[in-house]
Amino acid sequence: MYLIYNFLLITILMITSPFLIYKILTKEKHRKGFKQKLGILPNELKNPHPSNFPPLQGEGQGGDRLFSYEKRIHIHAVSVGEVLAIAPFVKELKMRHPEVKIIFSTVTPTGNELAHKRIPEADHIIYFPFDLPWIVKKVVNVIRPHIYITVETELWPNFLRRVKLSGAKSIVINGRISPHTFKGYSYIRPFMKRVLANIDILCMQSEEDARRIREIGAPEQSVTVTGNMKYDQRFVDISEAEMQKKRDLFGITSDDRVIIAGSTHRGEDEIIIDAFKDCLNSNGNVRLIIVPRHIERTGEVVKLVQQKGMKPVKRTGLRDSDKNVITPDTIIIVDTIGELSTLYSIASVVIIGGSFIPHGGQNPLEAMYYKKPVIFGQHMFNFREITGKILQAGAGIRVEKNEDLSGILKDLINDPQRQRDMGEKGYQIIVKNRGAIERNLAVVEKFL
Repeated sequence: MYLIYNFLLITILMITSPFLIYKILTKEKHRKGFKQKLGILPNELKNPHPSNFPPLQGEGQGGDRLFSYEKRIHIHAVSVGEVLAIAPFVKELKMRHPEVKIIFSTVTPTGNELAHKRIPEADHIIYFPFDLPWIVKKVVNVIRPHIYITVETELWPNFLRRVKLSGAKSIVINGRISPHTFKGYSYIRPFMKRVLANIDILCMQSEEDARRIREIGAPEQSVTVTGNMKYDQRFVDISEAEMQKKRDLFGITSDDRVIIAGSTHRGEDEIIIDAFKDCLNSNGNVRLIIVPRHIERTGEVVKLVQQKGMKPVKRTGLRDSDKNVITPDTIIIVDTIGELSTLYSIASVVIIGGSFIPHGGQNPLEAMYYKKPVIFGQHMFNFREITGKILQAGAGIRVEKNEDLSGILKDLINDPQRQRDMGEKGYQIIVKNRGAIERNLAVVEKFL
């Protein structure tokens, strides 16, 4: 079955290679980390191997069971959301075991950039390799991890197999299986059973995630539920003075009601802008700040705002040292990275992006930490467990039809007391569900 998987992988690579080469030549973001994705890692990553400690031959064709002198943990988080979720775990792990070297990998440039900012505890930060047999063999033989940890069920068959052959342990933490992923994996259950057999422990977020991973082939004894580490992420406390500085920057007065649409995707901005215009007609003291999920969409959102008869202004066009004056018919588009989490602190209401189209939603917890009510669409399936808690507690509102956003937003933006009540309920959800980091650390430490 691995033969079929690799045949398909190579075939797809050959078909798409002209497009890939074009992207690499024309787009800087596709060039970032490309050598590392091919398995060409910096020399300083090579794990020292003492002459009096020869490698042991492992099972499998050509497999070296490489136990190295320097203990290493390779942690993989695909992109921004996973990096934010794992950051406090890495901090605590390094604090308890400073002698362990941590190699941290991501797939996307934005994830890699954020990892450098949020995870200074990592000894090396790299790009994850393409899942081709000869590439992953080279990477594993250079890194020689004792433990490989992957976040949120990012499963690469060849890499997991090579880690197993090396003699290292593989662990999934903060694991989840969305309905869409579960459906896809179910079609290839025999293959997934072999892939999952290479993982020693799967620490899942919820009982539902645990049930799904078992159904697609994970051994019963390897699956456990440790909770969702997103509740334990490092939220940034912000002072009143810092919040006032943000208000001045964005031209927000004490009378303004502020709507922040966080991490929006294509197809959502027009829905949000139309709803904002309705709110503006009923209450002139309403502001809208849109933060696109992908910064390269900024120009697209600017044009859309103009088409809707509104004035756009980019975050980078604001004067940092002054109190900016922004007219009510102006929409601010944030074209910077890493600002959204603290920006939620000045919101009255937060709209969660990625939920009004079939994307799966974005993480609502940062807004909830600042005690802000959240509004989201019907597509929050990537955060099903968190969404259930939000709705049960009354900390947020689900918009069943996109055209209903206008009325829901108008009611909430004009009801400050309801905003405060919902915000407090959301904050309490976070307080009550912390502790997953400690449970996951207990699992990892069994192998150290």
